[in-house]
Amino acid sequence: MNILRTQKLTKELIAIDSVTGNESEIASFVKDELRHRGMTVQTFQVAAERMNIFASWHDEPAKILFNTHLDTVPEQYGPFEDDKRIYGRGACDTHGILAAQLEALQDLHAEGIAGLGILLVVGEEKHHDGALHAAKCDDILEPQVLIVGEPTENKLMESQKGRLKGNLSVYGVEGHSGYPEKFDSAVEKLFLVLDALWQSPWLKNESVQGTTMNATMLQGGDIDNQIPAMAKTRLMFRCAEPCSVVKKRVSHCLNSLEKTLPEFRGGKSHFELYWDPAQNDPIANLSTLPGFATGAAAFNTDIAYFGWKECKTFLVGPGSILQAHKDLKDNDWGNAEWIYKKDQIAGVRLYKKMIHTVLPSLKS
Repeated sequence: MNILRTQKLTKELIAIDSVTGNESEIASFVKDELRHRGMTVQTFQVAAERMNIFASWHDEPAKILFNTHLDTVPEQYGPFEDDKRIYGRGACDTHGILAAQLEALQDLHAEGIAGLGILLVVGEEKHHDGALHAAKCDDILEPQVLIVGEPTENKLMESQKGRLKGNLSVYGVEGHSGYPEKFDSAVEKLFLVLDALWQSPWLKNESVQGTTMNATMLQGGDIDNQIPAMAKTRLMFRCAEPCSVVKKRVSHCLNSLEKTLPEFRGGKSHFELYWDPAQNDPIANLSTLPGFATGAAAFNTDIAYFGWKECKTFLVGPGSILQAHKDLKDNDWGNAEWIYKKDQIAGVRLYKKMIHTVLPSLKS
């Protein structure tokens, strides 16, 4: 294991702006890195200047396929390091994991293990378009073992939550803000909706208890002296039950609230809700191994979008999900995104141990 190489690659990846939709530079860098390591590289265009990358040695079919994503959430910053940690966007989600996976692959290949490969995809942080493209690609065969890298504190996740997103628009009647009793504030109604949802007994406020919701404001008035006629929010559910059940629960909440409000002009509904087509139910049967630490993921990954049903699928990687998606504020690196160096190296060892454990069960 080359620890310095792993840490150097992590910092090089962090230094590249790879926010979702802008993965072209990091894809080009990684492609060169894989070729430098002696791997045969294939690229698959997902959209303009956005590509998935598949690599293996000697054009071998990948019986054991490592995977993670190239993109990050906004904004890019870093790298920075001290004795214990590497900091910056993607440090744990998932550039640090990619560096650990490549180091493990390099060592395993040097040991003479055949059938190793890696699939790197774009778009995981938004629409999972890279995974959806890979699922339809005839050149990427379903492996016997799939290891998806996400920050799980080096625990093998037994399950992951589903994901459901949608846009909720709320309508009112605009007018001068000095006379709120004469008009109908869409923002006020939106607060009623969000409060009603958050008070629903089926919605939980802790990750381990069940389905959770996050709301992001998209629109809520334009000027101070006008009652807003429209407000819009983005809803995101981390589903502990099928998406169809969550949809029915949300619809019931909206319908119940609608009945308490006066009829809107023209008979139009006070609310419009459009669900994103990309959604998936929770997965409760991820693979684990005897003697390895386990946990449950309260987040969603690309796994459901690959559509592979026969392979053993592991969800595991160094770093903590609690450090993911954190911004750098006031140069306070301790509260930004980071990964412990020791955990990253433990991740390399973990990946290698996993492969040695599953090797005897692989089909020749």
